[in-house]
Order: sequence, then structure tokens, then C-alpha cells
Amino acid sequence: MTMRALVGGKGPEWELEEIPLPDQLGAIRIQVMAAGLNRADLYALGGSYTAAGQTAGTFTAGMEVAGIVERSSLLAPNLPVGTRVMGITAGAFADYALCHPRMVVPIPEHLGFEEAATLPVGLITEHDALVTQAEFTVGDTVLIVGGTSSVGLVGIQLARALGADTVIATTTTEDKRAALVAAGADITINTATQNFAEAVLAATEGKGADITLDHVGGDLFAQLPAATSIGGRMVSIGRLAGQATSLNLDTIAFRRQKLIGTTFSIRSRKELGDVVQALIPEVLPAVQDGRIAPHVDSVHAVADARTAADRLRANEATGKIILSFADAHTGSSPATSPTANMWGTIAQIGYVVRDIEASMRHFTACGIGPWFYLEGVRPANFTYRGEPSDMAMDVAVANSGDIQIELITPVNDAPSMYRDFLAAGHEGVQHVAYWSDDYQNLYDRALAAGFTVGQEGQLGGADSRFAYFETEHHPGTVIEISDLGGSKKFIFDLIKLAAAGWDGSNPIQEIDADLIGGDPAAKAAILEALG
Repeated sequence: MTMRALVGGKGPEWELEEIPLPDQLGAIRIQVMAAGLNRADLYALGGSYTAAGQTAGTFTAGMEVAGIVERSSLLAPNLPVGTRVMGITAGAFADYALCHPRMVVPIPEHLGFEEAATLPVGLITEHDALVTQAEFTVGDTVLIVGGTSSVGLVGIQLARALGADTVIATTTTEDKRAALVAAGADITINTATQNFAEAVLAATEGKGADITLDHVGGDLFAQLPAATSIGGRMVSIGRLAGQATSLNLDTIAFRRQKLIGTTFSIRSRKELGDVVQALIPEVLPAVQDGRIAPHVDSVHAVADARTAADRLRANEATGKIILSFADAHTGSSPATSPTANMWGTIAQIGYVVRDIEASMRHFTACGIGPWFYLEGVRPANFTYRGEPSDMAMDVAVANSGDIQIELITPVNDAPSMYRDFLAAGHEGVQHVAYWSDDYQNLYDRALAAGFTVGQEGQLGGADSRFAYFETEHHPGTVIEISDLGGSKKFIFDLIKLAAAGWDGSNPIQEIDADLIGGDPAAKAAILEALG
């Protein structure tokens, strides 16, 4: 199968191509519904940046994704097929993307895919810079330089949600001040018309910001030390205005400031996973309750990716530019199979044999026992393919660890799936059995999933029902479910206990068939026999 993907490394623009669906053991495969466009995507396209996980030469572009788990990972049972997720990964600009399970998180219920795709890069960038790198504490004054970028808008909200005392944010466009205020900024500064450092000091009574998160770099960066407090922390996140600047090192030294650089492109998979998972305790709840909200600038079809890129290049966006891949996924959403793990854990392996005593002797010689042997057992209310049947059978059971081994020999001509098995020339494993404390629910789910009952009945009262389903593909593939209640559970517990302490003596013990029916005298007799 193939999919659409925006491929970089072939020229100044992405090429829309058909490429094979990605696959990798341990990865989650996501049906991409929306992807966020970031500055780093443009840098990667131009060859000045290599994203984490990006392949050399040509590459599938994109790093920020929102979609639905289409193929789950054994490393993430908490993210089954059908889970709506958002996160970071290489190759996000495609109909499907592979993600490491620790680099995605569930999408809060109230968010759509396009909204969700605005958040992952902003959340991990700002949380890592603010909390992990700059060691934010409640009551700090936070300065966000480049606040109207998609990441900066998230930073404003994050600082506010985590308890900043004052949030100051900058822009170079007067019309964008309102967006800063809407995001939660207390003070806004237009660095194109105001003296940056003076404005910050005026807003903080001469102290400066405790933490400065800078997304701009360039010449403006030289003013950061003057705008940051004594002992303050400055984090260089982005360099929209350029990589070069000049600093007065005396100012940094005399004010005992920390200057921290950060990037994700050279971090290991484990480090990136740690950054994403760090969002779960405090940040995702803030998204869930609306303290942090998405800011969608515009949504573009995949074929319109160049227009989207040009809008970002021209600094026209306020919020995140989104590429939509939803048109590739107009059918039913991926969903967990109704039968996946439906039955539980196999509790019993059932053999249908012609000579039950010979089978017991064979298993005993192999070290499995002791065997509890019942002759002439007639299940109550037994039906075969919906019709009553007076089936009788000899039954023997023993345990090997937690697995019960059952031997069955039909002893009359009444119809049953056991007799069918022998009549077909088979002998040996006929079924596997699952035991349930909620038998009716499992029975109903099996019928709803399309399984057909071949035979059913009761052994030990109304709470000891069993049913065999018509699942035989080859010998040994019939599925039985059994209600683990009443006298049946009592017997099964005794058999398991006996196997755990068996020393090889008394390998076959005949028990009264009335015990299955819950007869008090039969129960007392076996308890006396077992001491």
C-alpha cells in the first residue's frame, strides 16, 4: 500500500509523492488527521536543520502530528487502536506516520484534530524550557520574547496556568498585541516601537523578569540580560531574527544570570520521550480544563502546502498553521477488534479421547497428576446445536501449574461436539477453555461478535454453565467458556491444590459424579478423603 507524503531534500519546496506505508516493530502507526507546521520544518527543507529522526537525503517532512492510532504497539497497551493522540515524530506530513509510544499523548476529549495539532511542539518546547531548564517556581515573573509565534502563545498560557505572578510578552506588530492579551499576558511590549529592556524594567519595578524565554535571537538578544533579574534565567529557544548576537558578559556576570540553550534535534529518543511524558501531570490537565487553548492560524490542504509554507516564511501567522490530511481518511475510524483479548486467559486444555484410562496413565507417566475421575457425567440442560441431547461422558481432570488438563470420552450415542470430533477421525486436543466470573456478559459478547454456540449445558447448578462455540478450524481450536461458580469452583480449587503438592502416589482418584451437582454428602466425602 502507498500513501501521500510531502517529501523534502529534492529542492526548495516539498514534493507531494506516493510512498509506501511505514512500518516498524514497536512503533505506533497513526492515521494522520492534521499536522502542525513549524519553523524547523522550513529550516529542514532549506538544509540548515536536521530534525530528530530525519533521514539523510530525501525525507518525509513534518514533526508535529494529531491523529488516530491505526496500529498499536506492544510497548503501549494504554494506547490501543482507535485512541486519538497528538505528539512529535519525524515524517508527520503524510497520511500515516510512525511514532514512538512515549512521544505521543492522548488528545483531550474536547479538542478536534486540527486544534490538537497546534499543541505538541509548543507544549514540549515551553514546558521543557520553563520548568525543566529554567526551574520555574510559582510566583515567578516570566518574559516571553516572540510571544505571537505559535510556540510563544503556548508559553504565555503555560506560564499563566502554572502560576506565574506576571507574564510579559513581546511582538513586533501592534495589531498582534490583542493576541498576547487573549493568551494571558499581563504586559505587552512592541519591540519595534518601544525600548525593550526599559519597558520590562518599568513593568517589574526595576527588577526584571525571573525567567526569559527567547524565540527571536538576533540583535534583540543583546538586551535580554538587562531585562532579566539578578539570578534570573535566560533560555534561548528560537532564532527567528538570526543566530548571531553580541552580549555584554559583565552584565550577565554581575547579575549572576544563567544563559541556557536548548534544542530537540540532537536529543536521544529517550530524552524526547521524557520531555513528552513530562506533560502528563500538570500540562495536559491545563489543556483539558481550557487554561491552555489551541490557536489555529489557518488550515491548508496537503496540495496547498506551499501556500502554508509561504505564509510562515512571511511571518503572517498568529498561531499555528495546520496541514490537513483528513481527506485521506473518510471511512470508519480505526477501532479495537471486538474479539481482541475478549476471552481472557486460557485456563484449560481439553482432550477428547477414546480410552480415557490409557490417557490418564500416559499423562501420569509424564508427571501430570493426580487425576480426578468421574464416570457417566450427564450435564443438565445440555443442548447440541440448539436441540436437547442426553449426552453422557467420562471426565478426568488434573492440573499442570495453573493450567487444567481435561480428558473427555463420550459414552453414549447422543449427539455432541465430542462425538463429532471422534467421528471425524480425530483424537487429542479438542478445545481450550476460558473461565469467567461474569459468564453471562462474556456469553453475550461472544454472540454479539458473531460466534455460534455448538453445545452448552450446566455442571454443578445454575451458576456452573458452559458453552462451546463453533470455532474449529483444525483439531484443538474449539473455544469453551465456563461459569466458574458453585461446586465446580470448589472442585477445581481442590484439583489445583492437589497437583501443587502431589508426590506421585494415588495418581487416579475416582470421585462421585454427584459432587458436580453440589451434593453435600459427596462434598463431605471428598473433603474427608483429602484430609
